[in-house]
Amino acid sequence: MPSDAATAITYVGAFVGLVGGGVALFNSWKAVRWKRAELANSYLRDFDSNPELVFAGRCLDWQGGKLVLPENLRAYMPDNAQIIQHDRAVFANALRPDLRINEIDEDPRTQIYRTSIDSFLSWLSLVASALDRKLFTAADMEEIGYWVAKIESDPVIIEFVIAYGYGENINKLISCYRRDKTPYKNWVFPRQH
Repeated sequence: MPSDAATAITYVGAFVGLVGGGVALFNSWKAVRWKRAELANSYLRDFDSNPELVFAGRCLDWQGGKLVLPENLRAYMPDNAQIIQHDRAVFANALRPDLRINEIDEDPRTQIYRTSIDSFLSWLSLVASALDRKLFTAADMEEIGYWVAKIESDPVIIEFVIAYGYGENINKLISCYRRDKTPYKNWVFPRQH
């Protein structure tokens, strides 16, 4: 009889140990997910609080209209103007890979567009790098899928991406956000003029 009690105690102890280990593993898994989400949110907060990135997003999104210039880009405008008239033709010209230095001076918006889109693509490259290193998942930053679909739908941007070395990182984002089971898988935007 004493051996049966000892065996029962051993089994109960092993069971309690397994349950405790399972709870610890679950809590560890939850903590990792929490940290990933927290890091992803900090990336999104950086985007939303950076006027230049928001401006670049609006340039990609809008066909025309007035855009408020971020303070750091106002120096390109005569009299430090606070607003520009967004023009997709000037935007497309500004992003031409073969644009010559003397052409940049023809319209101050050219330098503004190039600078802001370069910053935008650099930020997206940071996101791609973080995803590649598994610091968070694409699902943690689902909103990026919108910008990936937007970029992929715009030949002007794609040309700039390829010419200036952003291709590898943008392709990583495309593979993350345009595959099965992502909300942006089938999104296509009309071609910009």
